Amino acid sequence: MKSQWSTLCTLWIAGLLCGGTLALAGIAQNSNNAPAKPVPASIQQTMDLLIDPAADSLWESVGTEETAHGTREKQPRTEAEWKKVAEHAQALVLGARRLQTPGLPVGANGHSKLADADTPGTRTAAQIRTDIDANPAKFRAAAIRLEEAANHALTASRTHNAAGVLTAGAELDAACEACHAAYWYPRTPPQHLPSPSEFAAQSTRH
Repeated sequence: MKSQWSTLCTLWIAGLLCGGTLALAGIAQNSNNAPAKPVPASIQQTMDLLIDPAADSLWESVGTEETAHGTREKQPRTEAEWKKVAEHAQALVLGARRLQTPGLPVGANGHSKLADADTPGTRTAAQIRTDIDANPAKFRAAAIRLEEAANHALTASRTHNAAGVLTAGAELDAACEACHAAYWYPRTPPQHLPSPSEFAAQSTRH
């Protein structure tokens, strides 16, 4: 039985990457004519439905873990497990391409709360929209960087290359952090770093 993510990815890839014309608020139909989840209609939905869960699963698929019997190298072992990793990578590719949609809303509306909105200084949807509109090419470049990392993960998973998935995971992490730092994280004034002479002077006073 195909997983929920597998079904969703198949539907979204068919509709968005192969020339389908699904409306943003429309609902796709699966092979049994049962309604599927709506196509992500905003940046926040794209993160919640596609990018976040797929990235977390990809990062967890390969690595090392400590067990009662020592360190264990964690990676997919079967064809089915590798297929699952590829599905996560495909979801990431789709999400990254979705972010490249011109004028894609940040949230449900300009004043909607985003993830971690209660953290002091976190950027609001309206502020992020203003930053994106000031330089759309910069935001698109960030989404393309994410897509490239996801494609590297997809290639590695299809060739059963655990080291390649690990490397792509690092690329993915860097792409996410760079974009979040530019558009979402709180903006605090840079801290003053003391010069060597200032540091020496401070040290002698303590």
